[in-house]
Amino acid sequence: MKWRRVVVAVVALGVLATLALFARALRHSEAYFHYPRVAPERPADFADAQDVRLFTSDGLELRGWYVPSRNRAAVVMTHGLSQTRADVLPEARILRDAGYGVLLFDLRAHGASQGETSTWGDLERRDVRAALEFVRARPDVDPAKVGALGFSIGSAAVAEVAAKDKDVRAVVLLSPFNTLWLAAAYDFRRFGAITQTGALVPFWRRGIQLEEVRTIDAVDHIRPRPLFIVMGTEESGQPLADELFAHVREYAQTWRIQGAGHGGFATVEPTEYPRRLRAFFDAALLGGGEGSAANPAP
Repeated sequence: MKWRRVVVAVVALGVLATLALFARALRHSEAYFHYPRVAPERPADFADAQDVRLFTSDGLELRGWYVPSRNRAAVVMTHGLSQTRADVLPEARILRDAGYGVLLFDLRAHGASQGETSTWGDLERRDVRAALEFVRARPDVDPAKVGALGFSIGSAAVAEVAAKDKDVRAVVLLSPFNTLWLAAAYDFRRFGAITQTGALVPFWRRGIQLEEVRTIDAVDHIRPRPLFIVMGTEESGQPLADELFAHVREYAQTWRIQGAGHGGFATVEPTEYPRRLRAFFDAALLGGGEGSAANPAP
């Protein structure tokens, strides 16, 4: 009888440990959906930007800034989780100063836009479509010269939309994730299915379609249009970055910025990053050349 009590105790401890690991992963993952909502601050050099309202297919109002184009081309710019349109100002300045129209907007459940929760690129696809519709209707923009740029979860939404919308003529993905499932579960892989399942529960309970957001598949449908992917060497998930970069090697430009983390590329590479970003869009939207061919970089 004694050995039976020992077995029961060991099993009970195992179950408790499993439940504790599951609950801890769930709690940490749930925290991703509870971030402070802050209003974007308009910088002085964007004082003349137009305040705009975008309306999504599911009835949300999104707020943004638009700077009109001086070269008939424009770029829709999409931020990451817990950010606002102000977080893509470094990229917007680079392109605005080169004559591009730039639309910066707050994704649903961020900044001044409506919405109750982020869906990490799932429903944000509707936000990107609304932004593209706005830009293409502008009298200063040639609809055949419209590109899109996204960071992190914004890159997921941009990639998915561009994969189906062939009129998105050029795409820049900053710090993308391969699949939404991996973005949600990768950092919880240490204890396998126990913690990864716990991490996915907050996504499932919100009805987020994890299986439908797959950047690593979407990029294949963007080709042969120009595609530029940028990541930092200090971001988590470097093996996943290796996989993505190898996947697109034959048809996309890539750049892994030494010493950069999750974003902040203009700070780490204040000269080369603006040069490459502008050169990509110049070639892709204003003429042929560098932006339309694969050009892998370290």
